[in-house]
Amino acid sequence: MLKNYFKIAIRSLLKNRIYSIINVLGLSIGIASSLLILLHVEDELSYDEFHSKGDRIYKVGLERLYPDHVTNYAIVPHSFSEVMVRDFPEVENAVRMFGNPANNPVVVSYVDEKNEEKRFEETAFMAADSTFFEVFDIKLISGDPKNALANAQDMVITQEMATKYFGNEDPINKTLTTDFGQFNVKGVCENFTENSHFEFGFLAALKTFPFLQNDNFVSFTTHLYVLLNENADPAALESKFPEMVETYAAPQIEANLSTTYGEYVAAGNGYNYSLIPMEDIHLNPVKYQAEFKAGGDINDVYIFISIAVLITLIACINFMNLATARSTERAKEVGIRKTLGSPKKQLVAQFLTESIVLSIISSAIALGVVYLTLPYFNNVIVKSLSIASEGSLLIPVTVAYALIVGLLAGSYPAFVLSGFNPVSVMKGKMQTNKSMSWLRNGLVVFQFAISIILICGTLIVRDQINFMAQKDLGYNKEHLIVVDRIGTLNEQLDVFIKEVQALPEVEMAGGSGVIPVNQYFGIQFMPQGASEPITTNSMTADDDYIKTMGFEIVEGRGFSKDFNDSLSLIINQRTVDLLGVENPIGLKLRNTVAAAAGGNPVEIEYEVVGVVKDFHYMSLRDEISPFVILSTESQAFGGAGFLTARIKGENMQDALASIENKWKMFSPEDPFKYKFLDDELDKQYKSEANSGKIFGLFAALGIIIACVGLFGLAAYMAGLRTKEIGVRKTLGASVSGVVLLLSKDFTKLILIALLIAVPVSYYFMNEWLSNFAYKTGISALTFIISGGLALIIAWLTVGYQTLKAALVNPVKSLRSE
Repeated sequence: MLKNYFKIAIRSLLKNRIYSIINVLGLSIGIASSLLILLHVEDELSYDEFHSKGDRIYKVGLERLYPDHVTNYAIVPHSFSEVMVRDFPEVENAVRMFGNPANNPVVVSYVDEKNEEKRFEETAFMAADSTFFEVFDIKLISGDPKNALANAQDMVITQEMATKYFGNEDPINKTLTTDFGQFNVKGVCENFTENSHFEFGFLAALKTFPFLQNDNFVSFTTHLYVLLNENADPAALESKFPEMVETYAAPQIEANLSTTYGEYVAAGNGYNYSLIPMEDIHLNPVKYQAEFKAGGDINDVYIFISIAVLITLIACINFMNLATARSTERAKEVGIRKTLGSPKKQLVAQFLTESIVLSIISSAIALGVVYLTLPYFNNVIVKSLSIASEGSLLIPVTVAYALIVGLLAGSYPAFVLSGFNPVSVMKGKMQTNKSMSWLRNGLVVFQFAISIILICGTLIVRDQINFMAQKDLGYNKEHLIVVDRIGTLNEQLDVFIKEVQALPEVEMAGGSGVIPVNQYFGIQFMPQGASEPITTNSMTADDDYIKTMGFEIVEGRGFSKDFNDSLSLIINQRTVDLLGVENPIGLKLRNTVAAAAGGNPVEIEYEVVGVVKDFHYMSLRDEISPFVILSTESQAFGGAGFLTARIKGENMQDALASIENKWKMFSPEDPFKYKFLDDELDKQYKSEANSGKIFGLFAALGIIIACVGLFGLAAYMAGLRTKEIGVRKTLGASVSGVVLLLSKDFTKLILIALLIAVPVSYYFMNEWLSNFAYKTGISALTFIISGGLALIIAWLTVGYQTLKAALVNPVKSLRSE
């Protein structure tokens, strides 16, 4: 019986080639789109799955409460590691990692036995506790995992780095020289997969860095991971963190700020530590400062899954619409079968078989489409997805998809067609059921509502990206080149900066500790005459940096060579608001520097010399918060690590060549490393830009699929009204009049779809925009464009068929068959 079902199904599909092609085309595009989304979602969900203890590994995150804002940090005070292992029975082990969140390059070199030096700039440089290999499943190919990071200046490198520096030599006990001193290679580990929220090429022993050996429960320094015992309750452990803060952090806060912890909290300060499951780190919707690398967002995953489902539904609707529209053509077949004794369930099985066969053919074609388009898709989302990835569910999901789509698409037509009354059919009284017409119209509305929602989403994401690109950041971001690692020039630094400033291609240049896309450090001050401290973000800058960036000084002055600014501060307008003073110039702010081991805290008094207009030093997701600029002359917070140069005119390449020549004069052995500031700013919104591209891609596919179905439906409906068209033309109707007549019903459906899509897309996209502190508005023009685009595409789709029908000679239309 099953064999017979398949035979009849194949014959039916071949007999109605046009409709079969339309259905296959729609289903193939729909299934291929869903499979591409599946590959992306599968990749996003696979992060950090290779750790065998992953279900027990948690990262400690921090929600830092300030009096006027809240900031989430991925790094925490390093001394809590020992405390958690010692004080909490739930914690089996812990590991701290000291990363390179700004990807600042580190020079690494190796001198071989022939005295030949290999010297490279590396960004994948990290440090970790010796417990690293006890917590994470990073396999050592050579070396002892227990002792590989046991001592200061020990290091583990990846296979890739071992080959890069040592070739075929055994790297164990070889020496690598870095900006942090010389390291002994004690282990070689396997290369990282892309699906890890952290990765490294060089992993140094955390004991190498002295400042991480001092007691610290306040300053944020390291990434901290804890391995919980079997059956430990993470929520119960989290509930103990407030007491931990009061026990260990409060005394340091009181000593540093000369205030009580109760007053400190009453002023609006606080530390809320939490546990982030390993599997949630990559897709955590909360964005943490100082993350190892930008993660995804679980909400985006949900959106993409929804898009896959909706596109599949659009494709299924095409099949259902065409099947129900052609119901009269198959009515006699159903009548004869029923007259000859075929039960309803047999007819249902036959129609479902046809649907499944069509779905299987479409799925096979869809796999080919995925294979051909995957390179382009990878380029859009900046990934390297593969159909043949180990452990991929693509093939089994495709098979399941073929069956599910076949049953879903064929279920309604199967039950409707099998339910025809054979007596009415054989008498020729079979009429198109009004309920079927309502269903078809409803499904067309649903299809185009989805398509319009996707178009609206694409346009709103594009508008937000354009808004961020064009937003006044409080400085001029154009024509700025940033040179990395200038701090390595040491005593030659000032001379190098002057040489760059003197170049004819350079308008102005200045040094700073960070640039407006990197991690800033927090600093606390006790204002003159105040009883409560204030906390701000901060950076260091030299005398020329403010002018180079184009920051506007609204009160007082900037740093200047005419003054000793080692104890001077420039604050932004938000800090003035926080201080609550009318004239901040001359105000004294006291900062307490944490004590070295065995010493007493040191108080340093700074004076406010200028107020800078608020500028965006973080992404537009965040409100501008209080900010302080200290001079690079200050000994407490380090000098300049970056040189920012503003270039005259448009010839950036000549300017780059000139700056590089200067660099080689001062540091011939170190590679010249630079970046364009506007490119670095754009990288902050990489995930939004990728989402916009994906939205646009699948919005286009969604409307193409809908139009494929509409094309077939319009052809069929035009066919049904052939004689009506002939009569109208005989009575003098024009071709344009007939086209308008046949198109108006579809136009009504698109307009209804628009009315449904507008509030839905407004709600969801408004929720998406709420993630940004600074955002574009949702314009009515967006919905007009989306609806107009859908309408034009629908008219073009339907117009071809209606024009074709309208141009037929009425004599031919009215001729009896």
